[in-house]
Amino acid sequence: MSNMSTTIQISKETKKKLFELINRLEKDRGQRFTYNDAIEFLLKGKKMVVNKEEFLKNIKRFQGILKPGEGQALLKKLRDKEYERDKNLEKRLSLS
Repeated sequence: MSNMSTTIQISKETKKKLFELINRLEKDRGQRFTYNDAIEFLLKGKKMVVNKEEFLKNIKRFQGILKPGEGQALLKKLRDKEYERDKNLEKRLSLS
């Protein structure tokens, strides 16, 4: 994490919501949080919305390309990488 800081413009309502999130995180985790930590926490939790019909349509185009079990192995590998990334972020946040 860089020590450089910058100024951003946010509405009073957004600042209030970030402040409430910081308070909740501090209460839940028993440590100090900054606005930067709160923003990183929100970015980490960002979930991609997938249109199920579009997803199934696209995946059918690739049916038969992977060998049996290969897709599950790739998914496990991706999940392991995501787990490690999350652990590293948690470490960085706990050091703040």
